[in-house]
Amino acid sequence: MDADRIVHRSITWFLNSGIMRPADGFWGVAERIALLAHNEAAAQIRRAFPSQTPLASGVVVLENRRPDCNMQTALLFELATDVLGHAAIRGVADHILDYLLRRSCLRDEAPASATCGLWRWANPKNRSSYWTDDNAWVTTIALLLAGRGRPYLREVGIATARSLNRHMAAFLAEIRAAGAPSRLHGAPMSGMRLNPHWLGLVTMALAHAAAADPETDYASTVVVYHDLVLPGPHKAGRRIRTSPSGLGWTLSEYAYLALTASVCAHQFGDEAIRTVAREAADVLMRRQSDQGQFPSEHDEAPKGEHVADLVYTQNWATLGLLHAGRLFDCADYRAACVRSLEFLDHIQDDSPEPWLRGCWRGAYDMRTRRWGGGDRFEGGAGSIYSGWTNAPIALAFLMESSGASLFPGGFRPARGALR
Repeated sequence: MDADRIVHRSITWFLNSGIMRPADGFWGVAERIALLAHNEAAAQIRRAFPSQTPLASGVVVLENRRPDCNMQTALLFELATDVLGHAAIRGVADHILDYLLRRSCLRDEAPASATCGLWRWANPKNRSSYWTDDNAWVTTIALLLAGRGRPYLREVGIATARSLNRHMAAFLAEIRAAGAPSRLHGAPMSGMRLNPHWLGLVTMALAHAAAADPETDYASTVVVYHDLVLPGPHKAGRRIRTSPSGLGWTLSEYAYLALTASVCAHQFGDEAIRTVAREAADVLMRRQSDQGQFPSEHDEAPKGEHVADLVYTQNWATLGLLHAGRLFDCADYRAACVRSLEFLDHIQDDSPEPWLRGCWRGAYDMRTRRWGGGDRFEGGAGSIYSGWTNAPIALAFLMESSGASLFPGGFRPARGALR
C-alpha cells in the first residue's frame, strides 16, 4: 500500500475536479459533487441544494461552503505538504482558512448572541442554523492547526469550544435531572443529541480545547457524556436510530465513538472513557468483513450488509480503529485499520473523468464490485463529498504513514506508525 501515491491522487482530484474554483482554495471548497443521472434522489437534491455548477451532463457541484468540509480539506492539504514534500500545497490550506475567517461570514461574532463563537451551516445557502458536528470539526481542526504555526486559530477554536461546552453541559444536565422526558428544551443549535455523530464529535473537540484552554472545565461535560452514551439513544423526543444488529447504536455511531472516545481517553486519562473506546472498537472488529468493509446501517445512506458507506461509516471506522490501535497499542485494531485502508486503496476511483479520478464516492456495492448500492439526498454512490469522505479518508492514509493523529498535538510524528 503506497500511501504517498494514494494521497497524491486524492490531492489531484481536489485540484482538478471542479470542487474548488479557483483551485487554489481562495473561495473555499464546495460540499460535494453530485452525479444526478440515474440517481433516485436527484429531485430531492435539486430542491434541497439549489446552489449548483454543472460540470458535465448529469454532474453538478453542490456549491455550499460548509465550515467543516473546508476545515477538513485545509487539514488534508496541511498534512499532505509534509508527506508529499510540495510546499505549494500548504498555500491551498492558507487560502481556505483565509476564506473561512475573512470572506465566508459563517461565524457568529456578536458578543450578546447565544450562538457567539459558533459557525453557521453553509454559505451561500445560509440557513442560519448551527450544527454540533460541524462546529466540533471546526474546533478540533482549528486547535490542531494552531499548533502548526497558525496561532490565530487558537482563539477561534476556543471561542467555539466554550460555546459548545456551555450548551452541551446544559443539555446533559437536563437529561440527568429529568430522566427521559418526552421533550427536551435543547440549545439554539441542531444536533443536540447523544449520538456519537453529534455530541460524540463535540467531546473530541472539547478534548482539544482542554489541552489549549486549561482554565476552562471541559472534562466534566466529557465524563458525563461517556457515562450516558453506551446504552444507545436517549428516548427524549429525538429521532432514534436503531441498529439491525440489535445493538444500541448503528454501526456508524460506533465508528464515530471509537474515534472520539479514543481522543478523549488520550487527553483525560479516564478509565471509564477508555472502556467506551474499547467497546466501540470491539464492535467494529466484530462487524468488519474479510475484505475490510463495514456494513451500512445509517439512515442517510443506502443500507445493506453488502454496501460500504463512505460518508457515515467506512471513513470513520477507519479513523476510529487507527486511533484505538494507538491508544491501546493493540495489534488487532491496527490490523483491522490496515484491512480497511487496503479496501479503500483498492476502490479509489480510476475513471478518466477529472471529477471522478482519484476520488472516493459515497457508496460501494460489494456484490457488483463497483460504485453503487443506491442513493440518498445526503449519501450514496452519487454523492462525492469533499469533507466527510474524501478529506478524512486521505487523512487516514497520511496518518497511517506519518504517525500523525487527531490526538491533541497529534501532528507531531509518533513512534511506531503503521506501515
